[in-house]
Amino acid sequence: MVITLPKVFSKGLQLCLAAWLAVPFLSLAQDSDKQASWHQNGSPFRAIFEIDAAPNPTEAGVVLAVPVFNLGYSDGIDVYCYDDKGRQLLRCDLGQGAPNEALVHVRPTDVKRRIYAYFGSKRRSPVAKMDVQPMLGEVYTLPEGPAANWKDVSARLQKAQLIGRFPIDRLEQVVNPINSTETFIMVLTGVMSVSRNVTRNFFVAADDAGYLLVDGEVRIERNGRNYVHSSLRGENRQAIVLAPGRHEIKLVGVNFGGAFALALGEWFATPKVAPVPPSDFVQAGRGKLLNVEARRKDAALFHYRHLSYMSLDDYQYTETELATWGGQEAEWRFGDGVAMRGAVIRRVFASLKDCPVQATVNRSECAGVICFPQAAPPVQRQSGKANDYQYYEKLLIDAGFDGMRDLESLRPLLAFFLRRDCHPAQVSVAEAILKCRPLDDAARLAALTALARAAAKDQPGKTLTAYDTIFKQKLSREQFSDYLQEALAFVIFRMRDYPLAEKMLNRHASRLPKGSDKLLAGLQFDIALQGGDLQEARRWYGVMLEGRQQATERRTATVLGNSLQEKAALAIASGQLLEAEAALREWAAVSPHDRGNGAFSLQRARLFRKRGWLDGALGELTGAILADPLLPNLPDVEFERAEIFTELGEHAKAKEIYQKIATDYPNHPLATTAAQKIR
Repeated sequence: MVITLPKVFSKGLQLCLAAWLAVPFLSLAQDSDKQASWHQNGSPFRAIFEIDAAPNPTEAGVVLAVPVFNLGYSDGIDVYCYDDKGRQLLRCDLGQGAPNEALVHVRPTDVKRRIYAYFGSKRRSPVAKMDVQPMLGEVYTLPEGPAANWKDVSARLQKAQLIGRFPIDRLEQVVNPINSTETFIMVLTGVMSVSRNVTRNFFVAADDAGYLLVDGEVRIERNGRNYVHSSLRGENRQAIVLAPGRHEIKLVGVNFGGAFALALGEWFATPKVAPVPPSDFVQAGRGKLLNVEARRKDAALFHYRHLSYMSLDDYQYTETELATWGGQEAEWRFGDGVAMRGAVIRRVFASLKDCPVQATVNRSECAGVICFPQAAPPVQRQSGKANDYQYYEKLLIDAGFDGMRDLESLRPLLAFFLRRDCHPAQVSVAEAILKCRPLDDAARLAALTALARAAAKDQPGKTLTAYDTIFKQKLSREQFSDYLQEALAFVIFRMRDYPLAEKMLNRHASRLPKGSDKLLAGLQFDIALQGGDLQEARRWYGVMLEGRQQATERRTATVLGNSLQEKAALAIASGQLLEAEAALREWAAVSPHDRGNGAFSLQRARLFRKRGWLDGALGELTGAILADPLLPNLPDVEFERAEIFTELGEHAKAKEIYQKIATDYPNHPLATTAAQKIR
């Protein structure tokens, strides 16, 4: 669901979102910091920050998100902070931030100086009490249980697990900025400082539930599942008196799934509403991460950023870049089984599930977690655009799938490659899926089907095994009929193994739906004709035409056949091979007489050619000519044969056919083209 907020709210929410999105995009630039003194000998790593947002007031300090990964304590208790003159700074721990990060609250000596945050010593650093708590957001899990009112929500919050913390400058949020979890509790906390008694008409805009607490007391309850639009005009406003001094303002939101919004608004007598601005809160400064360094040159320090995304069906794909801070080449191992190498790598994740990652440089290791915030990456790519699809396609193939055993990641990978019928990558993905345990019947059948179709061109043994396994699955008679026709077409026209085709048909014919006599005759016709038994082929063709329809029925069949012919031709031209195959099967069923006039054979051969079954395509056309040397579309059939011979490298045979077309059919539209081919 897309939330469209009134102008008065949208700007503030967008600014908040933009501020968050800017955080992960870190500079790779190396500068004079390499020459700076190492101030904390016991710490092997340091993160270098510059203050890009000054605190107000000064004693509010600066919040740093230190990328400790697994190299330091996740709550930041071993972080030591210094300025660039080597002066140790007062600081306190704010706990775990987003995954891989520890939040630290620092009192700088000068907001114009850089801050060096040292970590990894695994020794507790001294802490100091800060005068003012910074504005923070927290995301918690949503435990099972009732959530009808604040009492229920408060009880669930006590049982919840922290997912992550993040700095804020206003009480507004429209996404989960930590990961892709859609059910959660979010807590936004800030401090207001007032010099005199004031009355503020606050209200809570929320999707779903939202609660306002002032100095620990619940003042507004917006219970249950709600759309944010029903709260944007101050419907739940309360007049709240603030005495002189500082007041803790806490906003709690509960998202039961789907869209999320949480904001503190103010109602004015005009009437008018507006978000409560950042200037109303005590503001800590922000530290912008410039670089991360290690005392050892081979340390495997790294960072990542999400670059783009693509939506396909119900799946989301994310392009992510990972790089070592020092530019060293690293071995990258991901929790989904993918392994890569490089100083800077890009891969596409096919799941929004958190993915562990480990980078190794020589013997140095650094581990972390790749998370996917609900805020989308800056670039959206379209699966329907060839360039975008091919870009993601290359990244996925380069990463490889052989080591993957996570069905949750493999399903969307298969869906991606299924956008291109018989895509070769379907083979590896399908094989990886078939190794997953447990594996449900639907996933197994989908993987076997993709494997059978995609492997047919270059790995026929795998295709034959896949079809044999498919025949052992629970299938309806109609499903079985389609799979048997697929398998026989493969055996006849790709493998060219007619005894095997006969054996397969005899073994499985009993599982076909009742009334499949004409279908069986058509399959026997293919086996006989491709096997060179012209007499037997004509006999089976006669069986297909037995019980001829009345003239009206025949005309109807012809019209429907023409429509299916056009459908098949368009599908072949656009690369929709499976749709073309289905249209051909339907065409053969409704208009069997077309099996002998060359039109059906021409489209079928073009389909086989698209699939890379060149011998089979040639066999289909040659068989059509043998069955009827006076085909009404003989020049078209011959021209297609010549094209296939050219593709096979048999140029003499191709030239002979081109010459025949140019000489024997001078008035045919293909005659000129054939003559050009000769030249």
